[in-house]
Amino acid sequence: MADTNRVEFGLEKVTIGTYEVGTDGAITMGAPYKLAGAVSLSADPQTSENTFSADNGTYWAEYSESGFKGTLTMARFPDEFKTKFLGAVKRTDGGIATINNPVKKNVYIAFEGKGDAHARRTIFYNVALGTIKKEYKTMEKNSKTPETESIDITVVGDSATGQSKFPFVPGDAAYNNFFTAPPKPLGTTAPGV
Repeated sequence: MADTNRVEFGLEKVTIGTYEVGTDGAITMGAPYKLAGAVSLSADPQTSENTFSADNGTYWAEYSESGFKGTLTMARFPDEFKTKFLGAVKRTDGGIATINNPVKKNVYIAFEGKGDAHARRTIFYNVALGTIKKEYKTMEKNSKTPETESIDITVVGDSATGQSKFPFVPGDAAYNNFFTAPPKPLGTTAPGV
């Protein structure tokens, strides 16, 4: 089905799983873990301009792209997320401890955005996760404003195919099982096809 959305809005169904590349290049995508309480997800393209000067001016120019950087903001990241993906550890006396220089796993991030015609599902491949940031504030009298938590992300993309972000619309083969069996990077057709 063609993408017939004129506008897109909202963020929901944020799902994360491990993304591992074996020595033979085979990709293993871990079981999907649903994160409730999605607030926002920013993903700014990382581009750099390359120029060559000749004849007293810019003779040639191009932009190279190398994934995305952004921030995932949630109402709260659960403790299970911290131990599964951020290298946090459970203490024997209770609670979760954040440790210095933890061993983290790269992940995929899948989510859904609403549109005027249909929901669009998008996946980021091979994402490095930063550290959870949270601001603690006093509660104002007669006012309860929930504080959010955020984590910086770097979308590296799949090394074999170069794919870093891929959207799906209803009718695409991967759409219906998108959140239970997230699609792996595959070969592509020629640009514009």
